[in-house]
Amino acid sequence: MVTLKDISRETGKSVTQVSRALGGHEDVKPATRVLIKEAATRLGYRPNTVARGLKTGRSGIVAMI
Repeated sequence: MVTLKDISRETGKSVTQVSRALGGHEDVKPATRVLIKEAATRLGYRPNTVARGLKTGRSGIVAMI
């Protein structure tokens, strides 16, 4: 499983910058965003849905009783 740290090492950018670039924040330079997104694609990065659920407070799971 590829992590933000792996992309950080690959690109030479900080984990925070990688996270912000992949999250679509406007304060990341376009060239940096392209570099990080290309590295993420090349490495096969996929966001961790459990971690995202912890951050947003939503699991994306619907249950029926």
